[in-house]
Amino acid sequence: MKNIMKSIWYEILHSKMMIRIYILFMVIMGLFAVLNVGDSVQKGHASGMVAENPLLIYEFPIFMLSIIVGIICGEDYKDKVANYEVLSGHSRKSIFFARSLMGIIVGSVLSTILCIVPLIVGIIVDGWGDALVLSDVIIRILLLFFPMLRLAAFLALITFLVKNQYVMMASGFVIMMGCSLLQTVITDSKNIFISIFNMALLLSFDSWSIYNLDPVNGLVTYNSYVSTVTPELVIGTITASLVMTAFYLFMGYALFRRDDLS
Repeated sequence: MKNIMKSIWYEILHSKMMIRIYILFMVIMGLFAVLNVGDSVQKGHASGMVAENPLLIYEFPIFMLSIIVGIICGEDYKDKVANYEVLSGHSRKSIFFARSLMGIIVGSVLSTILCIVPLIVGIIVDGWGDALVLSDVIIRILLLFFPMLRLAAFLALITFLVKNQYVMMASGFVIMMGCSLLQTVITDSKNIFISIFNMALLLSFDSWSIYNLDPVNGLVTYNSYVSTVTPELVIGTITASLVMTAFYLFMGYALFRRDDLS
């Protein structure tokens, strides 16, 4: 299993396509921040951007997650690598968990790093501001790793079903585009039970508004947000994500061990 994981890691480090795609995504996330940092009601600052446009943080990294998982878990079906690994004496268990764990962990880590890019760029371009507490936001973004982990495990399971990395990339695009739509349509769209809803919950801030009359600007709106991270949110996010990740891995292995690898 360790040898397979080392081999996968070597392939990742020497995959020009994956490296270029990831750099492109980082640039896009940075551009998103530049274009949105001055658009908030607070008139600028990264904290206002995060408070008023949380989808900016995690929506696009979901697409990157599906690409990484699809390549690591599904590329072997294209060139029959799994067959060679079986013939080389590796057990199906070691093959499945090596590819699944690498896809899930690498995908989740890199996607979470992408979530941090708009924050850094926004601070560089226009400062942080005072809409939110920076340390609270950093904790919330780092906690995105866990629902990303859960979603990656689900995508890995689907990859072993469809056996096609390109289908997984397309599904990631659909999930990304569906994030805002589902949150609009479904009333209870911020909870810990579904990964993308968990992400929305992590970047959801209680708020209230007050108004004031300005002799120059007229009616001015002032928003105040609460960014405190509660123990319930942390424990619920981690527990639900780890339990569902384990479940998806169990289901994936149950399917893979009976698969003909064709």
